[in-house]
Amino acid sequence: MLIREAAYVPLSIARQYGSTAGLRRRQLRGLNRVLELARTRVPYYRDDPRYARGPLRDLAELADLPVMDKRVLREQPLERLLADGVDQERCLSFQTSGSTGRRVRILHDRDSHDYHMAACVRRFLATGRYLPTDRLSHIRPFAPPARMFERFGLFRRHVILSHRPMREIKADLLANRPKVLIGYPVHLRALLRELTEAELGRLKQTLQIVMTESELLLPEHRAMFAERFGAPVFDEYSAFEVLNVTYDCRYGRAHLGEDRVYCEIVDDQGNPVRDGEPGQVVVTAFLEQAMPLLRYSLGDIGLIEPGRCRCGRRFRTLRLTTGRSNDYVMLPSGERLYPDAFLHLAATHPGISECFVHQDADGLVRVHVVPSGHGEAEVFSTIRAKLFALAGGEFPLEVVSAEAVQITPGGKGKFVSSDYAAPSV
Repeated sequence: MLIREAAYVPLSIARQYGSTAGLRRRQLRGLNRVLELARTRVPYYRDDPRYARGPLRDLAELADLPVMDKRVLREQPLERLLADGVDQERCLSFQTSGSTGRRVRILHDRDSHDYHMAACVRRFLATGRYLPTDRLSHIRPFAPPARMFERFGLFRRHVILSHRPMREIKADLLANRPKVLIGYPVHLRALLRELTEAELGRLKQTLQIVMTESELLLPEHRAMFAERFGAPVFDEYSAFEVLNVTYDCRYGRAHLGEDRVYCEIVDDQGNPVRDGEPGQVVVTAFLEQAMPLLRYSLGDIGLIEPGRCRCGRRFRTLRLTTGRSNDYVMLPSGERLYPDAFLHLAATHPGISECFVHQDADGLVRVHVVPSGHGEAEVFSTIRAKLFALAGGEFPLEVVSAEAVQITPGGKGKFVSSDYAAPSV
């Protein structure tokens, strides 16, 4: 509802500041409300004795509850995850991107979604460069319905569908002359390969901000986007299951939306680790009233950065480190190579535009390289040498040429996949 969403905007902006103690009290109240809802009205939680407990006395007690992962969403009927009496027709429906092999339907009640949408305004304002009247081009897999305020020239979004040929995307973008460009990193890299220097110069005449979303953004790619597009880069981390998780401020730190989510970094047993230590990113969106997900693992690896950001926001900051925790190849040594290793290779190795990786059932790692015009044989040879050095020894490896990165049904790049089941020891 637009009126309610508008009312939430100043509230969500103000909640970035103030005392940390007040924020933690708000989170504890929110967590207890959603826990009470889950254990009394949601069949999945109500039937599990692990959730039959009284209110949390402090935030640390949340770790007593089990971690939920995407497997639960895939295996449980939707009705078992919805609160009793929820009218599905009155909810907002989303589907996950399908990067794990199967798309899952997610429902959000309108009130919590309105707060999320209002809080998204601060994502833009946090850049210190955005005005609500700025022209914005958004390269994405689908076009959301136009909002009423766009008729008045506010927060206008010019959507360019990412499945179109890149030459059409380029032409549409240049015609719009945006001040803000948003897209998945894989699409922005493809766009840069398509643009001529003259066309890039035309785009730079108006472009003031580049915003990325939905995929791991390496520092090397952030720096490349800033240099090539001639504008600062701001990343956003979100998931359809819990909506926005973090947004960048002008100092480049990713602030958690802590007025609507509580984030934990946990080890393999679900126990929280100390700030600065990497682990699985686990989130509870405590405003949800239709389909609450308690201690939901997003499947990514990251860490909470110690210390408060100099921008003054009291929200903690998160840094993703190696990409998805379930996307890796297993080496004979037992070590794992995650997507960041291959994305880093593509970002820094001459002769590579992109690469994606698949490990077959026998353990062979096949690296598919999208070349950028250098001598293919020499490039492939040095890729092998670099990966062997990174792994600390040789392993079954094949490097082959490819025309483009594989894309999931949700429009993301599929960088690492594996059919290999490591033998049990």
